[in-house]
Amino acid sequence: MEHTGHLLLGLLTGFLFGVVLHRVGAIRYSRVEGMLLMRDLKIMKFAFIAIATASIVYGTADIFGIATDLNLIPRIMPYMGIAHLIGGFMFGIAMATAGFCPGTCVARVGAGKFISLAGVIGLVIGILIYAQLKPWLVEVGILGTKEKLTLYGVLGISYGALAVVWGVLFIILALVADWFDPAKKMEQEQSQNQSLWKKEWHWAISGILAGAIIVWATMQGEYLGFSGGALAFVGWVAHLIGHPLDVVPKINETILWHAGLIIGVLPGALLSAILTGTFKFDPVPPAFAQGVSNLPVVRMVLVFFAGILLSLGAMIGGGCTTGAFISAYPTLSIGSMAMSATYFAVGVITANLIYMGKVDKFLQAKKQSDEVYD
Repeated sequence: MEHTGHLLLGLLTGFLFGVVLHRVGAIRYSRVEGMLLMRDLKIMKFAFIAIATASIVYGTADIFGIATDLNLIPRIMPYMGIAHLIGGFMFGIAMATAGFCPGTCVARVGAGKFISLAGVIGLVIGILIYAQLKPWLVEVGILGTKEKLTLYGVLGISYGALAVVWGVLFIILALVADWFDPAKKMEQEQSQNQSLWKKEWHWAISGILAGAIIVWATMQGEYLGFSGGALAFVGWVAHLIGHPLDVVPKINETILWHAGLIIGVLPGALLSAILTGTFKFDPVPPAFAQGVSNLPVVRMVLVFFAGILLSLGAMIGGGCTTGAFISAYPTLSIGSMAMSATYFAVGVITANLIYMGKVDKFLQAKKQSDEVYD
């Protein structure tokens, strides 16, 4: 098949990132909600180190004039005005409701959390809805603005120097977050009772690995973002069945790479879960059962509609937690900062509303959550 090599590279990149997401615990409901409730900051620290790693590599390559030779010219997410606010608002509500983002939704399925299949179906439906809505969104002025605004451009500073400083800043932020992390003591106590093989990877090591994979994706000439991967996959399938989408007008190497990226997350998380003995069918995450509902049907319905909202939010706002945050911040894109700041703020508010008066129940369920690797 044409472009098979690029598809395989996308699959391998997604596979490796899926392993890292699973081993650091980023696919877990209690970790995601814990971050939004500011009770567990491990995923935040992981993301900060990934951003720092990619920023320092990009910046150093630029300073020494080898960025072009190594193909380390990162793509800049454009600034899209109000679309970031609308998309970020939708994405933040969905992320807090379901406890995942597009990439981790797929990874959860790989790890045995089969209710998340409803979320994957929701992601696909959300993309199909977006394909129908896009002309109207352009007509009313929500979509259409695309400017390459960057922090270094606004400040009039060279990219390389600012990127390195940016990376150091995120290392400091990660250390500060670690200092204040309420879950740190609990993690240390629990890790003493776990075998080294089953124990989650440290946030710093995992962050460096994630940052390195993002850099490798750039060297391949691509951009690591899972909402874009979901769009590419749906567009590819639509072409295969003879009903192409206007939002994916043609199938090329980039589309196949991104389709492979989202597909590869599934076996990556699956293999990691099997090898560590954490592949378990957990219908309802313990923290969700304690704080919201222990009924699988309730969880499934919320996950399904959250998947739809995640897709719409990511498509409108221009990215997800990986595409508009971890991969985007090293490029110093102002658009990505607007998108991620919006969905994080909305996610924090939404999570605290969901668990209003129930935070103690959430914390009580943390130990059980670790046992089933929720």
